[in-house]
Amino acid sequence: MRARPIARGILLWALLAVPAVTADRLGLNEPRSVWQQLAGLGVLAAAVVLARRCPLTAFALAAGLGLAAAPALFSVSYGPALGVLALLLGLRAPRARPAVAAFAAVGVAGTARIALTGADPAPEWLVMTGTLLFGCVFPWLGGRYWRQSRALAEAGWLRAARLEDEQRHAEERARLRERARIAQDMHDSLGHELSLIALRAGALQVAPGLAAEHRAAAADLRAAAADATDRLHRIIGVLREADEPAPLTPAGESVADLVARAAESGLPVRWEPSDTAPAPDPAGVDGRLLHR
Repeated sequence: MRARPIARGILLWALLAVPAVTADRLGLNEPRSVWQQLAGLGVLAAAVVLARRCPLTAFALAAGLGLAAAPALFSVSYGPALGVLALLLGLRAPRARPAVAAFAAVGVAGTARIALTGADPAPEWLVMTGTLLFGCVFPWLGGRYWRQSRALAEAGWLRAARLEDEQRHAEERARLRERARIAQDMHDSLGHELSLIALRAGALQVAPGLAAEHRAAAADLRAAAADATDRLHRIIGVLREADEPAPLTPAGESVADLVARAAESGLPVRWEPSDTAPAPDPAGVDGRLLHR
């Protein structure tokens, strides 16, 4: 993974070195000696190395090369390097104030450099201003925009991932609640059926004329039904949430349904509703008492 940034840095330095080497040969700049060209390539290499961790220093090195090559800052040799490093400055520097101060410092240094040449300062100053604006400020603004767009895109993806996780957790919680509700309904229904079995076994146990072995079998049946009810209660208690109280109301069964099921089980029970009094509420005290 570390080899990739090194390879990109070498490629960037090679691309920036091409105009620095060929501009003099093509007559696009004032001719320079070999040692000046080598020194310029060395400074470009240092700027590329510093561009990732110290982009402001890298830009300052490129601006220094430009001012050394031309008082007006504009040079074919180092103009591309100036624009690229200004772009990287906007892309990698988190704060804008140091970059603005660097642009102002380059403008002041260029103005002083023009004044020392003794030439007509107006054209040179206009060229320097245009170079500073189009070769430094605009690329820096492009880098800032690129940085902000990338940050917004990353924030959007992070938010989408967080919302997806929250939705998945909400669905999982809803699934667990539904599972617990179904289990609780089964507990209420099966618990009542087991209670009826235990009740009938108890009635059979004390029935007259029943042999001793049959009484023992009825007692075992009643004990087994009670144990099954207790195990069912413990299992449902595991599924219930820690802060969820135990339900006190039956699982949506009316008193008429309760009496009908008990009668079908063989119990001599009958319910005659009154025309004036309303039926007991399953969630009320009477309804809970009847279910028990």
